[in-house]
Amino acid sequence: MTAVPYAPLDTHDNNDNDPEESDNEEQYEMSTPTAKLTTSSDDIHDDSRKSPASSVVERDSREEEQAARALTPGAAYVRRTGKVQWHHSVGYNITILGLCSFLAPGLWGAMAALGAGGSQSPQLVNAANSLTFCLMVVTSALTSTLIRWTSVRFALMFGTSGYCIYAAGLYLNKKSGVEWLVYLGAATCGISAGTFWSTEGAIGLGYPSRESTGRWVSYWLAWRVLGQIIGGIINLALNANTSGAGSVSTNTYLVFIILQALGPAAAYLLDPPAKVQRRDGSPVYLDINNGTKDELRAMLNIFLKPETVLILPLIFQTTFSESLTGTYAATYFSVRSRALGSLLSAICAQIANFILGFLLDWARPTLNRRVKVAFVVLYAFGGGVYLYAVKLMNEYHSTRPLLDWKDSDFSRGFALYILLQIWFNWAYELTYFVVGAINDDPSELIRLTSIVRGVESAGQAVSYGINSTGFRLDAVAGINMGLWGICLLPAWIVIRKIGILADGTRVHHLRTVAPEEKRAELKAAGVEVAAHDHGAKDADLITAKHD
Repeated sequence: MTAVPYAPLDTHDNNDNDPEESDNEEQYEMSTPTAKLTTSSDDIHDDSRKSPASSVVERDSREEEQAARALTPGAAYVRRTGKVQWHHSVGYNITILGLCSFLAPGLWGAMAALGAGGSQSPQLVNAANSLTFCLMVVTSALTSTLIRWTSVRFALMFGTSGYCIYAAGLYLNKKSGVEWLVYLGAATCGISAGTFWSTEGAIGLGYPSRESTGRWVSYWLAWRVLGQIIGGIINLALNANTSGAGSVSTNTYLVFIILQALGPAAAYLLDPPAKVQRRDGSPVYLDINNGTKDELRAMLNIFLKPETVLILPLIFQTTFSESLTGTYAATYFSVRSRALGSLLSAICAQIANFILGFLLDWARPTLNRRVKVAFVVLYAFGGGVYLYAVKLMNEYHSTRPLLDWKDSDFSRGFALYILLQIWFNWAYELTYFVVGAINDDPSELIRLTSIVRGVESAGQAVSYGINSTGFRLDAVAGINMGLWGICLLPAWIVIRKIGILADGTRVHHLRTVAPEEKRAELKAAGVEVAAHDHGAKDADLITAKHD
C-alpha cells in the first residue's frame, strides 16, 4: 500500500479559520509532552558527560514526544482525560452526517420512492435523473481534489447545496408545466451531489472506529431512509385521497424545497477529522496533501488496483435497481399507494439495515466469515427478488393494472416493491462495508469512496437513461439480474480475502485507518488499534495471495 505524505493535524481543515480549533490546538500543544521547555546555558551539557541512565531517560522522553505528535487534538484529549466530549464524539458527527443525508439524498429518495419523483411523466424525471448521474460521475472523481484545497466540512456543505433546486424544478413543472428548471435542477443537483456522496462515504467509513463500522454505517444510512420515512408521511398526508394515477400534490414539493435548503447549514456543524474523539483514543485521519496533478494521478492508480477493478461490477450494479423500482411504482400504482409504499418500504429498509450492521460488527466470528456469509445470503436474496420481478412485471406488461390499496390484487405487486427497496439498501450497505475493509490509508479511502460514487453514478445514469425511453420493465428487471450475476465472481475473489493477513491470520477487526508512516508512533503512544488484533504483524489486506 502506497503511503501518502501526511501533514499533521489535518492542515486543510484549518482553512476554515475556525477560532475554536486554533484555540484547541494551542491548548493541546501546551498540555502534552510536546510543550516547549525553558532551558538555560546551565542546563546544556556535553553528551559525553551524561550517565547511561540519563541517556535512556532522554531517549524515552524523545520517543514519548514523537508518539504524542502522532495524536490529533481529539485523540490526545481522550487519552489525557479518559472522557469523550459529546460535541466532538463519533456519535455527534455521524448524527450530523445523517442529518445531511436526510435533508439531501434522503428527501430526494422520498421523491423517487413516490415513483419517478412523484411526477405524472416518469420519462421526464428519468431523463433529468440520467443527466444528474452523468454529472455526478465527473464531480465524484474531483472530490478528493476539492477536499485537498478546502476541507471535508466545506465539501459536505457544497454537496448539499444543489438538491433544493431540483425539487424547485419539479414544483414549477407541476404548477405550470415548465420543463427547463427540471433539467437545470438536475444539473445543479448532479454537480453538488457527486461531491456529497463521495464525502459522506469517506466520513461514514473514516470517523468511526473499526470495530463499530457496521453499526455506524447502518445508523448513517438510517438517516437517509428516515428522509424517505418523513417524506412518505408528508406524501401520504397530502395525497391520501388521490386514488388514481398522476403526480403528487404541489404542496409536497414546497415542503421538500424548504427542508433541502437547510442542508449546507447542517453540514457546517460537522467537526474536522482532527477534533473527533473516539472512545478508544485513536485519532481520525482524513486528509489529502497532494497537488492537483499528483492527486488525479493517485486517483487513477487506485482505480487500476486489482481489488478495485474486481469490485467495479459490484459497485455498478449496487444502485442500478433504483430507477427500476421508482418507474415500477409510477407505472402500476396509484398516487396514494406510492405514498404508502415510500413510507412502509423505508421502515422495512431501516430495520433491515440495522440487522445487517450489527451482524457485520459481531465480534465472535472472524471478519472474513462475517463478510462472506453476509455476501452469500444477501446476494441469494437479491437473485430471488429479481426472478420474482421479471415474472411479475412480465405479467403486468400484458395486463396493465393500476393498483390501489383497496384492490384485491394489490398485495403481490406491493410486496415486490418492498422487497426491491430492502434489496437496494442491503446491497448499498454491504458495498460500503467492503470498500472500507479493503483499505486503511485515509487518503486512499477518500479516493476509493469517490470512485465508488462515480461508478455508482455511471450505473444510475445508464439505468435512468434506459427507463426514460419507456423500455418494458420486465426487460429492465432482466438487465438488473444480468448485472447481479456478472458481479458475483469478481466480488467473491476480493471478499473471500477480507480480514486475512499475509501470514494467514484471520482477524476479528481491522486496524485503524491511518497513514502508514504514523503507525509506529501511534503504537508508541499506546493506540492498540494501530495494529491488527491478536498481535498479527502489519500487512496489506487483499494484495497478498492466500489459499
